Amino acid sequence: MIILNIVLPVFLLFLLAFIFVNAFYFFFLAVPSLSSNNKIVAKVIENISFKEKKKFYDLGCGNGSFIAKIAKNYPSLRCIGVERNLGIYWWALLRNIFARQKVAYFRKNFFEINLGDADIIFVYLFPGFMERLDVKFRQELKRGTWVISNSFPIKTKTPLKIISGRKGALETLYIYEY
Repeated sequence: MIILNIVLPVFLLFLLAFIFVNAFYFFFLAVPSLSSNNKIVAKVIENISFKEKKKFYDLGCGNGSFIAKIAKNYPSLRCIGVERNLGIYWWALLRNIFARQKVAYFRKNFFEINLGDADIIFVYLFPGFMERLDVKFRQELKRGTWVISNSFPIKTKTPLKIISGRKGALETLYIYEY
Protein backbone atom coordinates (compact mmCIF):
# COMPACT_ATOMS: atom_id res chain seq x y z
CA MET A 1 0.00 0.00 0.00
CA ILE A 2 2.92 2.35 0.71
CA ILE A 3 4.12 1.79 -2.83
CA LEU A 4 0.84 3.02 -4.31
CA ASN A 5 0.50 5.97 -1.95
CA ILE A 6 4.08 7.27 -1.82
CA VAL A 7 6.43 5.69 -4.34
CA LEU A 8 4.16 5.84 -7.39
CA PRO A 9 3.30 9.57 -7.03
CA VAL A 10 6.98 10.42 -6.45
CA PHE A 11 7.98 8.40 -9.52
CA LEU A 12 5.31 10.12 -11.62
CA LEU A 13 6.46 13.52 -10.36
CA PHE A 14 10.05 12.77 -11.39
CA LEU A 15 8.88 11.47 -14.75
CA LEU A 16 6.87 14.62 -15.42
CA ALA A 17 9.81 16.81 -14.35
CA PHE A 18 12.10 14.86 -16.69
CA ILE A 19 9.70 15.31 -19.61
CA PHE A 20 9.25 19.03 -18.85
CA VAL A 21 13.00 19.71 -18.62
CA ASN A 22 13.66 17.91 -21.91
CA ALA A 23 10.83 19.73 -23.65
CA PHE A 24 12.17 23.05 -22.34
CA TYR A 25 15.67 22.38 -23.70
CA PHE A 26 14.34 21.15 -27.02
CA PHE A 27 11.82 23.90 -27.75
CA PHE A 28 13.26 26.97 -26.04
CA LEU A 29 17.01 26.43 -26.14
CA ALA A 30 17.12 24.45 -29.41
CA VAL A 31 19.20 21.67 -27.87
CA PRO A 32 17.71 18.43 -29.22
CA SER A 33 18.95 15.04 -28.17
CA LEU A 34 20.48 12.71 -30.76
CA SER A 35 21.61 9.22 -29.83
CA SER A 36 24.18 7.11 -31.64
CA ASN A 37 22.96 3.57 -32.16
CA ASN A 38 24.84 0.35 -31.35
CA LYS A 39 26.09 0.08 -34.95
CA ILE A 40 27.97 3.35 -34.50
CA VAL A 41 29.53 2.14 -31.25
CA ALA A 42 30.66 -1.06 -32.98
CA LYS A 43 32.10 0.91 -35.92
CA VAL A 44 34.07 3.17 -33.60
CA ILE A 45 35.44 0.23 -31.60
CA GLU A 46 36.35 -1.69 -34.79
CA ASN A 47 37.96 1.21 -36.65
CA ILE A 48 39.57 3.46 -34.06
CA SER A 49 42.74 2.54 -32.21
CA PHE A 50 42.51 3.72 -28.62
CA LYS A 51 46.03 2.50 -27.81
CA GLU A 52 48.15 5.22 -26.23
CA LYS A 53 45.08 7.47 -26.02
CA LYS A 54 44.36 8.82 -22.56
CA LYS A 55 41.39 11.18 -22.77
CA PHE A 56 38.14 10.77 -24.68
CA TYR A 57 35.40 13.43 -24.85
CA ASP A 58 31.82 12.95 -26.01
CA LEU A 59 30.41 16.41 -26.72
CA GLY A 60 26.65 16.41 -26.35
CA CYS A 61 26.80 12.97 -24.75
CA GLY A 62 23.05 12.73 -24.17
CA ASN A 63 22.07 9.93 -21.81
CA GLY A 64 25.62 8.55 -21.81
CA SER A 65 24.90 5.30 -23.62
CA PHE A 66 27.64 5.78 -26.24
CA ILE A 67 30.40 6.92 -23.91
CA ALA A 68 29.49 4.24 -21.34
CA LYS A 69 30.18 1.56 -23.96
CA ILE A 70 33.51 3.14 -24.86
CA ALA A 71 34.44 3.31 -21.15
CA LYS A 72 33.50 -0.34 -20.69
CA ASN A 73 35.66 -1.47 -23.63
CA TYR A 74 38.63 0.73 -22.70
CA PRO A 75 38.87 0.92 -18.90
CA SER A 76 42.21 2.77 -18.91
CA LEU A 77 40.77 5.57 -21.07
CA ARG A 78 39.54 8.64 -19.16
CA CYS A 79 36.05 9.27 -20.57
CA ILE A 80 34.35 12.64 -20.23
CA GLY A 81 30.78 13.33 -21.30
CA VAL A 82 29.54 16.89 -21.75
CA GLU A 83 25.79 17.52 -21.86
CA ARG A 84 23.85 20.77 -21.51
CA ASN A 85 20.31 19.36 -21.29
CA LEU A 86 19.60 19.02 -17.57
CA GLY A 87 17.14 16.13 -17.77
CA ILE A 88 19.34 14.01 -20.00
CA TYR A 89 22.38 14.93 -17.91
CA TRP A 90 20.60 13.54 -14.82
CA TRP A 91 19.79 10.39 -16.80
CA ALA A 92 23.48 9.97 -17.70
CA LEU A 93 24.48 10.41 -14.05
CA LEU A 94 21.98 7.74 -12.97
CA ARG A 95 23.23 5.40 -15.69
CA ASN A 96 26.77 5.98 -14.46
CA ILE A 97 25.86 5.13 -10.86
CA PHE A 98 23.82 2.01 -11.58
CA ALA A 99 26.09 0.67 -14.32
CA ARG A 100 29.17 1.49 -12.24
CA GLN A 101 30.82 3.19 -15.18
CA LYS A 102 33.89 5.35 -14.83
CA VAL A 103 32.64 8.29 -16.87
CA ALA A 104 32.94 11.89 -15.70
CA TYR A 105 29.92 13.94 -16.76
CA PHE A 106 29.79 17.71 -16.91
CA ARG A 107 26.66 19.77 -17.42
CA LYS A 108 28.13 22.56 -19.47
CA ASN A 109 28.08 24.20 -22.84
CA PHE A 110 30.89 22.43 -24.72
CA PHE A 111 31.93 25.71 -26.34
CA GLU A 112 32.98 26.85 -22.86
CA ILE A 113 35.21 23.85 -22.09
CA ASN A 114 38.89 23.78 -23.00
CA LEU A 115 39.53 20.63 -25.02
CA GLY A 116 43.30 21.04 -25.21
CA ASP A 117 43.92 17.80 -23.29
CA ALA A 118 41.71 15.64 -25.53
CA ASP A 119 43.14 12.73 -27.50
CA ILE A 120 39.85 11.74 -29.15
CA ILE A 121 36.57 13.65 -29.39
CA PHE A 122 33.26 12.18 -30.51
CA VAL A 123 30.40 14.36 -31.74
CA TYR A 124 26.94 13.70 -33.11
CA LEU A 125 25.74 17.23 -33.70
CA PHE A 126 23.94 19.15 -36.40
CA PRO A 127 25.96 20.92 -39.16
CA GLY A 128 25.63 24.39 -37.61
CA PHE A 129 27.43 23.17 -34.51
CA MET A 130 30.09 21.44 -36.61
CA GLU A 131 31.16 24.67 -38.30
CA ARG A 132 31.52 26.45 -34.97
CA LEU A 133 33.34 23.48 -33.44
CA ASP A 134 35.89 23.43 -36.26
CA VAL A 135 36.98 26.93 -35.26
CA LYS A 136 37.22 25.84 -31.61
CA PHE A 137 39.13 22.66 -32.52
CA ARG A 138 41.66 24.59 -34.63
CA GLN A 139 42.31 26.95 -31.70
CA GLU A 140 42.43 24.45 -28.83
CA LEU A 141 43.31 20.93 -29.90
CA LYS A 142 46.84 19.64 -29.68
CA ARG A 143 48.46 18.22 -32.77
CA GLY A 144 47.27 14.67 -33.49
CA THR A 145 43.90 14.88 -31.72
CA TRP A 146 41.23 12.87 -33.50
CA VAL A 147 37.66 14.05 -33.95
CA ILE A 148 35.03 11.47 -34.86
CA SER A 149 31.80 12.91 -36.22
CA ASN A 150 28.70 10.78 -36.60
CA SER A 151 26.75 11.59 -39.78
CA PHE A 152 27.60 15.28 -40.14
CA PRO A 153 30.97 16.24 -41.66
CA ILE A 154 33.05 19.29 -40.88
CA LYS A 155 32.75 20.97 -44.27
CA THR A 156 35.86 23.11 -43.87
CA LYS A 157 38.19 20.17 -43.16
CA THR A 158 39.11 17.08 -45.15
CA PRO A 159 38.49 13.83 -43.26
CA LEU A 160 41.39 11.51 -42.59
CA LYS A 161 39.00 8.61 -43.10
CA ILE A 162 35.30 8.09 -43.89
CA ILE A 163 33.52 4.96 -42.69
CA SER A 164 30.33 4.71 -44.68
CA GLY A 165 27.04 3.52 -43.28
CA ARG A 166 23.88 2.28 -44.96
CA LYS A 167 22.60 4.60 -47.64
CA GLY A 168 20.06 6.99 -46.17
CA ALA A 169 20.90 6.08 -42.57
CA LEU A 170 22.71 8.36 -40.15
CA GLU A 171 25.60 5.95 -39.76
CA THR A 172 28.57 7.44 -41.59
CA LEU A 173 31.61 8.30 -39.49
CA TYR A 174 34.00 11.10 -40.42
CA ILE A 175 37.41 10.91 -38.75
CA TYR A 176 39.55 14.03 -38.64
CA GLU A 177 43.01 14.67 -37.29
CA TYR A 178 43.92 18.12 -35.99
